Amino acid sequence: FLMKSKWLRLSVVSGIATFAVACGHQSSKSNAIDKISIGIQGYEFGPAVSKVILDLKEPVDSLDTSKTKISTAGVDRTIVKSYLSDADGNAVKEGQSSDYATLELQVDYSFEDPSKNASPFYYNLSNFMNEWVQDYRVSVDNLMVSGKQKLSKKEDAIKNRVSKELAAFNKRDSYSGSYTNPLTAKEEKLTLHYAAYEPKKLEKGAKKPFLVWLHGQGEGGTDTDITLLGNEVTALVRQDIQSHFTSGSDGKESGAYVLAVQAPTYWMDEGDGTNGAGAGVSRYTEILMDTIKDYVKSNPNVDPSRIYLAGCSNGGYMTVNLALHYPDYFAALVPQATAYSYYSFERNADGTYKKTADQTTGSAGFVKDGGIYFDDEKIKTLSKIPMWFVHAANDQIVQPTDYALPIYKALVDSGAENKWFSYYESVAGTDVEGYNYMGHWSWIYFFNNQVSGVQDVEKIKNSPELTGFEASNTSKGGSSTATADGKTYQNVFKWLNDQSRK
Repeated sequence: FLMKSKWLRLSVVSGIATFAVACGHQSSKSNAIDKISIGIQGYEFGPAVSKVILDLKEPVDSLDTSKTKISTAGVDRTIVKSYLSDADGNAVKEGQSSDYATLELQVDYSFEDPSKNASPFYYNLSNFMNEWVQDYRVSVDNLMVSGKQKLSKKEDAIKNRVSKELAAFNKRDSYSGSYTNPLTAKEEKLTLHYAAYEPKKLEKGAKKPFLVWLHGQGEGGTDTDITLLGNEVTALVRQDIQSHFTSGSDGKESGAYVLAVQAPTYWMDEGDGTNGAGAGVSRYTEILMDTIKDYVKSNPNVDPSRIYLAGCSNGGYMTVNLALHYPDYFAALVPQATAYSYYSFERNADGTYKKTADQTTGSAGFVKDGGIYFDDEKIKTLSKIPMWFVHAANDQIVQPTDYALPIYKALVDSGAENKWFSYYESVAGTDVEGYNYMGHWSWIYFFNNQVSGVQDVEKIKNSPELTGFEASNTSKGGSSTATADGKTYQNVFKWLNDQSRK
């Protein structure tokens, strides 16, 4: 019990000194920074250290950071706010002493020079995945406490992570089973990890909508924090998005369940452990469906008629792939920068893709075989599922002309209804004013709650090839408005909320 409270530990040793600190007097000369923790927050560009939390040896009643210098991962940082706090970085009441101090930091981003970002992630080029850095040095110098004592400390804080956003996903678990590898036809043991956000307020007997998120190429593995932060999945539990989902007898109760599932490798892995071309069946198709069904079965508060599937890039591929295999399960789909291919590709005798060296990038590329992978059967299967695509015209990683655009045109040309496409010129962010990200990151608009305008369906149907599409940032994806069952929508989440599987 004493170890849980430094107040009590101090009072046993010297009750009078501790009482003096609690009454607002200065701390003793023996005070020091015992531990440095880093506050992690999700941003549109990935995670960043937005604050440091200092665990002090003794409580203090004031902070002065006018001469304090702080650096994280070798980058000098600007302190924008400081205050006494609890261990999680939440400010204590004014006038109250504490043995924790929090320094909020200015967060900047540079794609051109990533070393300036002081990110807790690094992109591993051997497997094209995000990982936590192995060492994250934090240096705090000349922090003035209780009027006159200066404290300093240097520490590797990568394992001392605090995040209120990550803590919101309070359900962490995994699902395992034996499945047939689609490439080798052999049985294999698979495990998928997941993190879930579960709304607390529930009207008795009410069921809430359920949104399943599927990550991109860089967020696979076994650490679901990577999945939640690599793409800004933490944004899905913020009030501005959660408020769009409603339930209850009067429709006024807000909130939705969010499940983020993580692939051990890539959603586009067809069985050989590599990232495929998006023209085949993922080795995780069956286990992903079983994972989702198992979660729903164990949670009676999920509305089974309002289960939505969304994902980006690799996850955009898997969104389409999973719906094609289980078309009667999901109420709506939101594939973003989807890597599900319209075309088919050449394969080797063992079923793996043929690859050619791309001399301009030095990377391996796939070779089209002249065929169409998104055929009439797939069009028919998806025709009755509500879908809202998101993509950017300047996406050089998953070029829309080979993926989302011809797939969407094939669907609307077939007469499929309740199909929408938000098509942007580029990816303009909001976390860093005036910053344009690489064109592949169109999911940023989804997490920023900015998917609004859609393409003109009739113009796309009546125009040759793909000439009917008009990318637009000004209209937030298109000059038209999504309409379903006589109701118009200027927000993808409001649209999602109203989609229900009959």
